[in-house]
Amino acid sequence: MKLIDKERKLSTFAIIGKHFEKYRISMFVAAVFLSLFALFYVIYWNFDENSAGILIDNLYLVAYITFFVIAQTMLIFLILNKFKKLSTTALAIYTHVTCFLLIAWGTFVCILDLQLGITPLIHLLVCTVIAGLFILEPFFYLGCVVISVVTLLVFHIINKFAFFADNNPYQIEHIAESVIFIVVTVLICFRRFNVVNSEYHAKKKLEELTYYDELTGLLNERSYIGETERINESIDKGEEKPFAIILMDVNNLKATNDKYGHRYGCSLVVRCGHTLPELFASSKLFHVGGDEFIAIVEGKDYENFDAVLEHFLEVMTYSLVQYEGVELIFSVASGHAKYEKGDRFQDVLQRADSMMYINKAEIKAKYGMKGR
Repeated sequence: MKLIDKERKLSTFAIIGKHFEKYRISMFVAAVFLSLFALFYVIYWNFDENSAGILIDNLYLVAYITFFVIAQTMLIFLILNKFKKLSTTALAIYTHVTCFLLIAWGTFVCILDLQLGITPLIHLLVCTVIAGLFILEPFFYLGCVVISVVTLLVFHIINKFAFFADNNPYQIEHIAESVIFIVVTVLICFRRFNVVNSEYHAKKKLEELTYYDELTGLLNERSYIGETERINESIDKGEEKPFAIILMDVNNLKATNDKYGHRYGCSLVVRCGHTLPELFASSKLFHVGGDEFIAIVEGKDYENFDAVLEHFLEVMTYSLVQYEGVELIFSVASGHAKYEKGDRFQDVLQRADSMMYINKAEIKAKYGMKGR
C-alpha cells in the first residue's frame, strides 16, 4: 500500500518531530545554559593566568568557541521552529547532527584534559546528558557514546595516560566519574528506548485503526481506495506488475441475521476475514464493508493462480459451521478476473463483479438458498 508504506517510512521522523515539539522548552533552556557555559569558558580562557602551553590553551579556546557556535545554532533552530514550523525531516537531521557534535566535542575536550592529567569525563558527562535530551533513537545515542569511549581509550593507550594509576591524584575522581558516566548513559538509553517504544506502539495502534478493519483484521475501504489509486498510477507509468482480482460476497447473510440475529450473521463475516489470510500468502486482502471482500492477487499467489483459486473455491463455496451451538451455512460467492494490457483497475473489477453475480446465482440454485 502506497499510503501505508509512506507512513511507515516517515514514522521515525514523525516521532522525532513530536518529541521535538514536546520538549522544545527544555531544549531551549539547555541551549541557553550551554551558550552561557561556553561563553564563560571563552572569557575565562582569555583571562586565565595559568598556562598549559600555547598550543593546549589555543585548542581549549577554539573548542569552547566551537561549543558556543553549536549552542547558538541550537537556539536559532529552536527559534525558527517556534515561528515557522520546520519539516519533521529537518528536525530529525538537526537533532542527530547536534547530538553527534555535542558528544564529539565532549570527547575532544576529554582528550585535552587527559593531556594535562586532570579528570577528563566531566565535559563528556555534561554533553551526553544534554544530547540525551535532544536525541531519540537509543541505538544512535549509544553508538555515539561507544565511539567516544573507544576514541578516549585509544588515546589513553597511545599516550599511556595514568588514568587509574595509584599515583594519580585524580584516581578517585576518575573512578567516580566513570561509574556516574556509565550509569547515566544506561539510564538515558533506557529512557530513550521507552519513549521510542511507547510512541511506536501508539502510532501502530493509530495505523491499525486508520487502515485496518477492526472486525476482520483485514485492510479496510480506505486502504482499498489508496491501493486502487496506486495501481492506476503504475498502469499510467507502464510499471504495473501482473495481478488479478477476486471479488467476494458472503451468501445467506440476511437470512442468517433474520433467523438467528445479527451476531450470528456477523460471525460469518468474521469467519471469512479470518479464513482469507490462510488461503492467500502474498495478496492484499480487503474488507470493504458489510459482506463484501476483495483480494488483489499478486506475487506468488498470482504465479500459482489456478491452484490458489481452486483451493479458495473448495474452502469458501459452501460448508456448514458451528457458532454457539447453531449450525450455520458458510458460503461465499466470488468472481475473478486478471489484468490485461490496456485495462484500468475498474475494468478488471467490473469483469470480476459480473462473474461474481453469475456465481452467486449458481450457488443459490445448487444449495437452495433464498435471499441474500
